Amino acid sequence: MRKAIFITGAGSGIGRATAELFAKRGWFVGLADINRGGIEETARLIGPDNAYLVTMDVRDRAQWRKALADFVVASGGRLDVLFNNAGVGHGGPFELMDDDKRDLVIDVNLKGVMYGAEAGLPHLKATPGSCLLNTCSAAGLYAGPRMAVYAATKFGVRALTDSLD
Repeated sequence: MRKAIFITGAGSGIGRATAELFAKRGWFVGLADINRGGIEETARLIGPDNAYLVTMDVRDRAQWRKALADFVVASGGRLDVLFNNAGVGHGGPFELMDDDKRDLVIDVNLKGVMYGAEAGLPHLKATPGSCLLNTCSAAGLYAGPRMAVYAATKFGVRALTDSLD
C-alpha cells in the first residue's frame, strides 16, 4: 500500500514543492489549500492519480476533521505524514498592523496548526511510523524587526511541535 501525506498550503511554494517530491517517491498526496486553482495546478504537476484535492480553510476545525477523514478513506486508511504548512506572512510595525491582519496571522499560522494536530492525531496514531510535521520558519528561532505577530505564531508552532514530540 502507498504511503500517504496530507499537505496544507499545497497550492504554492513549500507545499507544492513537497507535494512534487513525495509524488515522485510514489506517495499518495493530499493537497489542501484555500486556493482551489493552486491545488489544481499542483495536482496537474504531480499527476491526478497521485493527488487528492480539498479546498479548505485551516481556521475551521470542522473542515479539518472532514478533510482528514475523507483523505484517510481515499488513501486506503493511511496518514503517514500530516504536513501543517499553510501560513500567511503579514508584517510591519506592530502598532500599525490592523486587527484583522493580526487575527489572520494568529488564526492561520498558530490555530490552524493546532487544529490540524487535533484532527490528525487519531489518524496518525492509527498509522504505524507516522509523523506530524509543522512548518515554523526561521522566525520560530529568532524574531526580526517588524514581524512581532508573525514571529509570535512561529515561536508558538515551534513550542507546540516540541511539546507534542
